[in-house]
Amino acid sequence: MEELNKLMRAEGLGNVTSTCHERGFTVSTGAAGVRGLVTTLHQNLRKLEPDVHLDYKIISSHLAAIRHSRWFEENAHHSSIKVLIRLLRDMCARHAGLEPLSPWMIDLLAHHCIMNNPARQALPINVAFRRALSLLAGGLFLPGCAGLPDPCEAAHSRAHTALDLAAQDHAAATAQTLLRVVARGGHRYVLGLQAFEGGKDISTEITVWDGVVVSPLAPAYHDTPEPMDTDDKADGSSFCDDEEGVQDGVAA
Repeated sequence: MEELNKLMRAEGLGNVTSTCHERGFTVSTGAAGVRGLVTTLHQNLRKLEPDVHLDYKIISSHLAAIRHSRWFEENAHHSSIKVLIRLLRDMCARHAGLEPLSPWMIDLLAHHCIMNNPARQALPINVAFRRALSLLAGGLFLPGCAGLPDPCEAAHSRAHTALDLAAQDHAAATAQTLLRVVARGGHRYVLGLQAFEGGKDISTEITVWDGVVVSPLAPAYHDTPEPMDTDDKADGSSFCDDEEGVQDGVAA
C-alpha cells in the first residue's frame, strides 16, 4: 500500500485508502475505487465454517457474480448494450421505485431490449430505452409473468424472483408513471438531463404536461397479515370488510 501511495502521489492523484467490510474490501482514491469480493470454488461451499469464513449466502452471491461477468463478456459486447445499461442504472438510482433492481437484472434487461428482436439486429438506443420502460410498465417483473430467464442459473429460473412482491409492484408502478411522462415529451426529465420545476420527483409526485395530469399510481400490493381466529369464525360465521372481500396481491 505504501508503494502504491508513492506512485499515486507521483501522478498527482492523492493517497489510496482501503476499507474492509462484510463482503470483502474496497480500495479507493478521490477519483475511483475498486471493490474486491471474496468467494471460493463451488466444491468448497460445503466446507465453509460459520466461525471462520464469510456467510454462505455472501460467498454464493460472489460466485454468481463471476458467472455473470463471464456471460456479460461473451454476450453483451455490443456498445449499445453498455450505453443502455448506463442509462438504466442512472435512472434506477434517481427513482426509489426502481432502486431494488440489481445490476444483473439491468444487464439482462438491456441485452434483451437491444438484441432480442425478429431481425436479431441491435436496436437504436432511443427505441431500446423506451422498450425497457414499456416492458417494466407492462409487468415483466411481476408475479406470474415469464420475466427474463437467468442464463447463469438452473432451468426455469427467473432473474426478478430475487425481488419481494412489494418491490416488484413498486417497480412496475414507477415504470408506468415514467412511461406516461415520456409519452408526453418528458424524456429529458426521465433521463435526468433536466430537473422538473420546483425539484419535483416525477415518479412520486403529480406533474402536468401540456395540460395532461400524470399522477403516480397507488400500490396494488398490500402486505396485510392474515386475520386472527375469532369466536365468530369458530361458530361458522365470517367477517369481511366489504361485500366482495379483499384479495391481497399484485394486479399484473
